[in-house]
Amino acid sequence: MPRADLRTLLDRSRDKGELPLVMGIVNITPDSFSGDGVLTLAQIQERASCLIEAGAEILDIGAESTRPGSSPISEEDERERLLPALSALTSFEIPLSIDTRRPRIFREAMAFGASLINDIEGLSDPGFTDILREFPHVMAVVMHKQGPPKTMQENPRYDDVVATVEDFFRQRLSSLESQGISRERILLDPGIGFGKAREHNLQLLAETARLARLGPLLIAPSRKRFLDPPDALRSPAERDLATGGVMAWVQIAGATLFRTHRPDVAREIRRTLMAIEGAGRG
Repeated sequence: MPRADLRTLLDRSRDKGELPLVMGIVNITPDSFSGDGVLTLAQIQERASCLIEAGAEILDIGAESTRPGSSPISEEDERERLLPALSALTSFEIPLSIDTRRPRIFREAMAFGASLINDIEGLSDPGFTDILREFPHVMAVVMHKQGPPKTMQENPRYDDVVATVEDFFRQRLSSLESQGISRERILLDPGIGFGKAREHNLQLLAETARLARLGPLLIAPSRKRFLDPPDALRSPAERDLATGGVMAWVQIAGATLFRTHRPDVAREIRRTLMAIEGAGRG
């Protein structure tokens, strides 16, 4: 049975009112900030299976860490990690997102059914635009960040972070539209934790509804450090409750996709809020 693509899943979920979709995270890296990196094929299969069983509706597969302080890896290293992993996941039929900065890597991933480009560079490489023009079923994420992962958390500054991200989205959407890529195929990601201090992340989340007016919004705060109280540092897994609080907020504000390490929590929050909303209409 062919793998489902994200555009089809999104259309069906919108019709049912079942948004945000829940994206589960598979990090094929030895240095994931959340400590959940997997490298062997058996580990990758087990992680994917657990995420799907917990309620993930799409998997985001990444083979290059972009955590704060990380350095880039070579294209060949990324390929050697990613392609065997995708081959090991062929029995799973849900849509696949590929977290990569390299169009060549995504093209190779398409052979395994990948249908979402998740690029932290905001689709700045024209090779991604070529892919989008060639393959109408493929969607892409435009993410905002300030600086490279190696240094992005070294005292990030903004006059107005929400206006900055909003302007960035408008510029990228206009550029993509001028190249024949419709807005409906683009998900917008404010880049929580990518060149933002704690207050910047909170300000962006507070304005989720404003940002969502520009297009379908992906929110990816899972287990990130800004969720800690200002006077405490917790382990990544200890941030799951706070991540759930963000999920509830962005669902009410109209987000389209939520990237998380805990699909079970996200699905339960979505179910509960949908039930409350349904009762209110009744």
